[in-house]
Amino acid sequence: MNELSDRAVLTRCALTGLAVGVVVGVIWAEAAMNHRGLDGVFSGIAMIAIPVPLSGILARSAGISRWWLVALAGSVAFGMLANGLSAFAPLPNDYGLPETLTGVVFPLAGAAGYAAVGWIVIPRALLTAGLSRTLLAAALPRILLVGAMIAFSAGAGQISDRVRHWHQVRGLAALGVPLVVLDVPGHRHTRTEIWRFPPEDGGQAVQLTYHRGTLGAGPDWSEVQVFIRATATTPGQACAAPYPHYAWGRDRTCRTLSDGRVLLISHGRPSALFMRHGDVLLQIGSHTATEAELLAAGHVRPATAGELMEV
Repeated sequence: MNELSDRAVLTRCALTGLAVGVVVGVIWAEAAMNHRGLDGVFSGIAMIAIPVPLSGILARSAGISRWWLVALAGSVAFGMLANGLSAFAPLPNDYGLPETLTGVVFPLAGAAGYAAVGWIVIPRALLTAGLSRTLLAAALPRILLVGAMIAFSAGAGQISDRVRHWHQVRGLAALGVPLVVLDVPGHRHTRTEIWRFPPEDGGQAVQLTYHRGTLGAGPDWSEVQVFIRATATTPGQACAAPYPHYAWGRDRTCRTLSDGRVLLISHGRPSALFMRHGDVLLQIGSHTATEAELLAAGHVRPATAGELMEV
């Protein structure tokens, strides 16, 4: 097989993988947009089952010799590379990207995986060299490539948590919301999240979650959610339209305190406290904390994205 033929085979293998990756990416994107559920189970099965037969049909139609080997080995390589690339990809919410954008890893993994397999199993020099130094010289780079793909997939899984944290910190720092942290008496800061809504639904916010006790461990358990927003909205205006809008019913009233803070009363009990701190509006909400605990929440201080995401 001459050089031109080698290039043609690699090109056809890459295009086969690209097509398989696009199909799998579309299935993934559809499941992501529908927030999975039972449909997500079937989508997951389809993502696993489709690559081998689809790539076999495409490789055979493209005239690739040993198409069945390309279909089998290429699907394995595709899965390994997709797993590795997914470990490095940020979640869309980290940077406010479209939810389906992460699916781009599948076409990339498909094109690279099937092209690599085409280079490994197709060249005639490897098939005709015989048991000689020529065979070893031809086989060794291919063995190393297989080892590299396996190491990449396994290694990516080992560092995925650190990569995930890296993206979270940078996404939070780029959000445009001044970062603060506050003390909630008797509660510990346990989670930091980014919330993104259209401006008419409240816009974006940083949520700090605080807990007391252990979930399900008895009456002492309590959760407090603090939303931090960069907005000129007054506490009174925020109380009239608490964040996020869809989570609050209509049975609520607002009580302005002497220090300018506003207490929201929902279904007969204090449920949220609104206050300003510099350029940010704080909404301190809870259905388990007492009114005294809400009113005592304070001691606001600046914080870094790394500090907030450490929890």
